[in-house]
Amino acid sequence: MRNMVDLFSGLGGASEAFVQAGWRVHRFDNNRLFSDPESKYFVPRTIWADLELMRMDFDEPIEFLWASPPCYEFSNAHSAPRGIAGREGRLDEYKPDMTLLRATIKQIEELKPKYWCIENVIGSIRYFEPYLGKPKVIAGPYVLWGNFPPIVCQVPKDYSKRIAGDKHRHSPIRSNHRAKVPMWLSQQMLDGITYQKQLTEWI
Repeated sequence: MRNMVDLFSGLGGASEAFVQAGWRVHRFDNNRLFSDPESKYFVPRTIWADLELMRMDFDEPIEFLWASPPCYEFSNAHSAPRGIAGREGRLDEYKPDMTLLRATIKQIEELKPKYWCIENVIGSIRYFEPYLGKPKVIAGPYVLWGNFPPIVCQVPKDYSKRIAGDKHRHSPIRSNHRAKVPMWLSQQMLDGITYQKQLTEWI
């Protein structure tokens, strides 16, 4: 069976297409609401974990790893730290915490997945580039770095990330609703990994 790891999995959007395709998906998040079967916010296959401390060990190789580190410190939103710094003219001196990105890179180095992707918002580009280089794909509000086959990344014309969050404005996990990776992006990544061959596979 093909294995996927979904880090900072939240509501599980990034890995949903893989679940439906029959992959063995391992979701990790530090919000216990998603890993508690008694919680109304329970997301199947989710394990509570502190990424900075955890060590993962799997019986079979990981074919694909997806990670969506929290975007709050990189967001251009009005109330986010970076948005405030920009309005106050302090953007050049603003330094977000890069701990979780570094922890993600460490997990990738240790697990050695065949493919991997790190996703975040547009405002993260200047902070992620020193670690990851130029983004591989920008699809609407989603910026992707990594080692994965070419993907279509067609953003639906009626798609709005803001609407997804506003529907849940009073929810304790509103930020997770707004950050949830949409099914169309999960499916396009799955299609790329499933149908695209690397040069070495043709030899």
